Amino acid sequence: MQQTYGFAPAHSFPFMFFGFFGILLTILVLTPYWFIFKKAGFSPFLSLLMFIPLINIVALYFLAFARWNVVPTPPAYPTAPVPYPPQV
Repeated sequence: MQQTYGFAPAHSFPFMFFGFFGILLTILVLTPYWFIFKKAGFSPFLSLLMFIPLINIVALYFLAFARWNVVPTPPAYPTAPVPYPPQV
């Protein structure tokens, strides 16, 4: 009879299961903050601060009260012309 040491493939399944969902949860949490920081005009890498306890709260307050460096976009459609010239 062969004796094995360590983890058998059946024993490593829970680790793979929780590892997969850990990566999936990380992506689900990181993606919105990535786009929020990018749209606010900051480096999107600041979204990585959301995984550090207490720093994430400071980062959210910074984001909430900071001046966003956003350039206004031009209107999608031009304004409608005046139907009649103004009376003088």
